[in-house]
Amino acid sequence: MSTTAVETWAGADLSQIGPIYPMVGTEFILFLAGLAFWLFFHIKQARIEKQEMEADEAAARTPERLARVFEEEAKARMD
Repeated sequence: MSTTAVETWAGADLSQIGPIYPMVGTEFILFLAGLAFWLFFHIKQARIEKQEMEADEAAARTPERLARVFEEEAKARMD
């Protein structure tokens, strides 16, 4: 089954056939869309990770957590 007028590639002059893939001419637009998505993804991911890190830091600074850490260190030094 052939979807083009080319029946055989043997001896075919590709410069005379022209483009052989779909959506010719959209390469730059697709590149820009990919670049924009890539930048958006990394910026969004950095913001999410920053929020998670700040939440973890806030949880680690609670008085209960600090007291438990100091108690565990004191026990470890006694052993």
